[in-house]
Amino acid sequence: MKRIAALALLAAVGVAHAQQLTAEQARQFSYGEVLKYVGAAGKETVDPWDPLSDPLAKGVAFAPDYIVDTAAKADGVRVFNTIQQAVDRAVADSAAAPAKRLYLLLKPGIYKELVYIPASSAPITMYGEGKDAAATKVTAKLDASTTGAQYDALHGAQFANAAPDAQAMYATIKDRAQIGTFGTATVWVQNNGFQARNLTFENGYNKDIGNARAEALPNVNNVHHQALALQVDGADKAQFENIRLIGFQDTLYLKSPQIGSSSRSFFNRVYIEGDVDFIFGDSTAYFYRSEIKSLGDRGLSYVAAPDTHVKSKYGFVFDQVRFTHDGSANALGETFSLMRQWFHSSRCTPYAPVLVDGYSCTYGPENGYKAPTGTVARVSLEAVGKMVVLNSRIGAHINKKSPWSDWNRKGVLSFRPAQYNSDDYWNNLTKAGIDPVKDLGYTKRPSPPDIFVGEFNNSND
Repeated sequence: MKRIAALALLAAVGVAHAQQLTAEQARQFSYGEVLKYVGAAGKETVDPWDPLSDPLAKGVAFAPDYIVDTAAKADGVRVFNTIQQAVDRAVADSAAAPAKRLYLLLKPGIYKELVYIPASSAPITMYGEGKDAAATKVTAKLDASTTGAQYDALHGAQFANAAPDAQAMYATIKDRAQIGTFGTATVWVQNNGFQARNLTFENGYNKDIGNARAEALPNVNNVHHQALALQVDGADKAQFENIRLIGFQDTLYLKSPQIGSSSRSFFNRVYIEGDVDFIFGDSTAYFYRSEIKSLGDRGLSYVAAPDTHVKSKYGFVFDQVRFTHDGSANALGETFSLMRQWFHSSRCTPYAPVLVDGYSCTYGPENGYKAPTGTVARVSLEAVGKMVVLNSRIGAHINKKSPWSDWNRKGVLSFRPAQYNSDDYWNNLTKAGIDPVKDLGYTKRPSPPDIFVGEFNNSND
């Protein structure tokens, strides 16, 4: 049954749902339209970008500047035994020609290391020559509860002689009590114009034992499941062709250069797997002709968790994508979600009561909570999260009645209801006692409403 028909039925019985786009509205979310905007939210610059015309997407054979081969004799100039060593050389060589794209070939095999690619490098294209993306894998095992000391013991030697800017990235993590979500990335990209083709990036945390929440051994770490395979951090025009991203929670993080701005990433013919919020962030990202697989190790699963700024033109767009599942009992329960909008950095909710005597959560200059009262800041309110799905196939694992989830449940401090457009946003603020004009300085309610969550021409498997 066509998804649009199913959602029309839900509308008739009063269930909230994503906007079904008209053909004209859907054109606003086409590949060329979405990817031509970049910069400050609400004041984006028009900068057309067509990654499908790039040699990367056309499968052109490259002449490598650097070759990484664990079995070769390294010379420190062109041939290397680790990826980071090659990246470090590329950073050094970039000083002489900062605009010249550099090509880094990874020979087939398993590379057990972290790869940090700083912004100071010339644009890097990293690619594998194996028969498929699985033949060349970059993998590490870090999760959010890893201590800085553990991280340093595991990876300090790798960065001891790294490029200064890669060392600086490492230094931001090593002294933390816990490295946190954003310290876990196997591959961390800050490089504008970065490209990857025919590779697998994996965070192997819990891949050997599964990611189910359990109180007994061996999987006792049931709080800090966050473990990134790839972090695209402020890099614009990042392009990924035929790659595999392997993880559980938070597999792929897409971060804008700063709050209230956007950068662009493009994913073509990729495979991404995970269980909870495994594609998340606030930048603009287009996923094209790809497979997104939800794993059922845990009882709840959310494909995406965008925290797009309310004024940003676009968030995540999925076009001609297959949303699949692993056939597990949890997935076959048909209770998984396509998305929940990340209520980023909040410490309390103004959107529903919490069972605490005297509880209140009001608008304030910063996020904070000390029972029974707290404040919620503008940065969290405006992280609304935007996602549109076009021309795609939705697997049986997705809850047909409620494919778009609230952020957590009513009665907890982190709750926020799903907001499908700017009318929802304004109405929820008003109900919470926050005046969009007086408190947030908006001039007027958008008309027609801005689309936060939308669907067009999707079908169900």
